[in-house]
Amino acid sequence: MPVRYALLMCTLLVMQLNAAGLFTSEKSPEPAAMSAETKTVNRILHERGRELKLPAIPKVSDAVFLRRACLNAAGRLPTRAETLAFLNDPSPDKRLRLIDRLLDSEAHADLIAMRFADMLRIKSEFPVNLWPNAVQAFHQKLRTDILNNRPYSEMVFEMLTASGSNFRVPYANFFRGTGSRTPEGLAEITARTFMGLQFRKLPPDEQKKFAAFFSRIRFKSTFEWKEEIVYTDPEPVRLKACLPGSGNFTIDAPQTEPRQVLAKALVSEDNPYFARAFVNRAWSWFFGKGLIDPADDITPEPGFWTHAFRELGLNAPSEREVQPELLEFLTDEFRRSNYNMRYLFRLIMTSDAYQAASTVPAAIRQTSEKYFLSYPVRRLEAELIVDALGDLSGQYSAYTSVIPEPFTFLPKGTRAVQLADGSISSGTLEMFGRPARDSGAIAERNNRISDSQRLFLLNSSLIYRQLNSLGMKIARECKWDLRRKGIEYIYLTVLSRRPTPEEVRQIMAYHDALPKKQRGRVWSELVWVLANSKEFLYHH
Repeated sequence: MPVRYALLMCTLLVMQLNAAGLFTSEKSPEPAAMSAETKTVNRILHERGRELKLPAIPKVSDAVFLRRACLNAAGRLPTRAETLAFLNDPSPDKRLRLIDRLLDSEAHADLIAMRFADMLRIKSEFPVNLWPNAVQAFHQKLRTDILNNRPYSEMVFEMLTASGSNFRVPYANFFRGTGSRTPEGLAEITARTFMGLQFRKLPPDEQKKFAAFFSRIRFKSTFEWKEEIVYTDPEPVRLKACLPGSGNFTIDAPQTEPRQVLAKALVSEDNPYFARAFVNRAWSWFFGKGLIDPADDITPEPGFWTHAFRELGLNAPSEREVQPELLEFLTDEFRRSNYNMRYLFRLIMTSDAYQAASTVPAAIRQTSEKYFLSYPVRRLEAELIVDALGDLSGQYSAYTSVIPEPFTFLPKGTRAVQLADGSISSGTLEMFGRPARDSGAIAERNNRISDSQRLFLLNSSLIYRQLNSLGMKIARECKWDLRRKGIEYIYLTVLSRRPTPEEVRQIMAYHDALPKKQRGRVWSELVWVLANSKEFLYHH
């Protein structure tokens, strides 16, 4: 271990010394012509930058953009071959082509299905208790809809109106997957998930009337274990209901299904929260935080602005918004595109906010990140760390479940982002803060770095086996030629970039100082060092 620490300190020092220019060191081609919508996004961003008197933030290098886009849009690192092809491509539209390829990929569907699964509490065990086969049906339906780029409004409408067996009607599991099945509990989950509203912050009368939409939902058990039928009680009753932002409704049942009224009003373009909430949540998927943070709470805060807007008969913006004009524009675009998620993601990824460098002077970093004028640096999500290590080494984690069901036995090589069931996990995933999916709240995911994580990455026998295997594999492919081939090969594989001349010099100095019999270990040690660096473990 002392040798490893020596090499670690040496290499990381070099990386820190180069940090100011590292992520912009490679020249990028002139950008291709951007859409009018992207130009509008950029105009809004740049106007805010001028208001704040911040210097223009340069675009990130091709190498960093490739890594950023692959992780954010597909949940994976770029391969070495993919990196070389992208860096050597002089085409001005290569970033646009990369974005489109990633958004059309199976890996993108896996990643976004994971995001939805967190949001919708897809979990077989306590407190959700969907059961494994229902989990699989729910997750597969979501993934298929995402892969086919089904409009988000259609997906939500189907969830809110679904009736039938939770085993055979996948979206019926939305109502089963709640901690509380009371009208208030169902209203709370619906408000947070699809409108970004905290139910308990709404006025009491509004809470009561919103819950009325769910007062006729019933659950009926069958002879099959854990199967339930979701249905609406046909008993004649008149309901006085209210959807926040959309007004009051009088519903005569059974002639009118309350959930149909709710779903139509919710996904309507007239609802001020539906599209806005998803846009804000989607932004957080690409930047680590929403334009309003936390991303699942856009509830207007009481105060002057709320009062002033209500006096004018308008919906008050949250006082926590940092780019209100940008949020409104993206919301309008999302509606105009017929709730096309892929269109929204593409618009975000082509913006200057997404393509901005993350390395900015310390004096302006806090402000530039707050307003998304530079890219926010943050740790990779648990699933992405685990999968990155597995993809590099070819050795994937083993996952366990408390239930010995056929659905819980996963094929070898299953990636963490592909796990349908929140109850199937591993010690590594839990250590790095994978959400339990108990509530669907964003706060369940913990992306903070901890001492236990650092010790695990430095000392774990699992990590050693994974990275030693990769180091030896690369050494054999490079015929043990570290100076000419090996260092660049390792950097392209682990960090998705070429090494700087200073990094090469430092590594070779360390290699040449070792006795000849010990030089072979440098391959695995270099892999291990880079995999422990912030450049590997963080979005940047």
